[in-house]
Amino acid sequence: MIRIKLQNKPKDGVQTMGKSKNRAGTTLVEALIAMAVFAVFTTGSCKLLVGHRKLMDMARDHYTAANIAKNRYEMARTFDFEQLADLGESALVVDANGMASDHGHFRRTTEITLLNTNAYELTITVNIQNRKTLAFDTAEQTITTYLSKKP
Repeated sequence: MIRIKLQNKPKDGVQTMGKSKNRAGTTLVEALIAMAVFAVFTTGSCKLLVGHRKLMDMARDHYTAANIAKNRYEMARTFDFEQLADLGESALVVDANGMASDHGHFRRTTEITLLNTNAYELTITVNIQNRKTLAFDTAEQTITTYLSKKP
């Protein structure tokens, strides 16, 4: 004898949930937990990006300060030996190109010391403005070199 088991299926193909313990969808608690986990990861990512940006700004400022100092040194090399004493400057605020500016982010000091009748010591210091406090604090680049009289 052949037995056939018949199941009651709705005609439209959708089964009703009835009193079944298997429920589809998410509950409010699950959604809140998912949003909290997402918020933690997003906050961490944002802090990482902000820290990276500050580090990149600082590196760019130090690179620019070194270039300002090197450009000042190269300009000093074009002067006659007798004119080098006129290059001295104290705490001149300059822009990223080394040009004097009231709104510059760098402060350049050029010290020229006569060592003997044939040699000068040239020290160029460029202070970097703190982006947060807008003060010229301890961040700086310094170049010290010696220039002698050409025979």
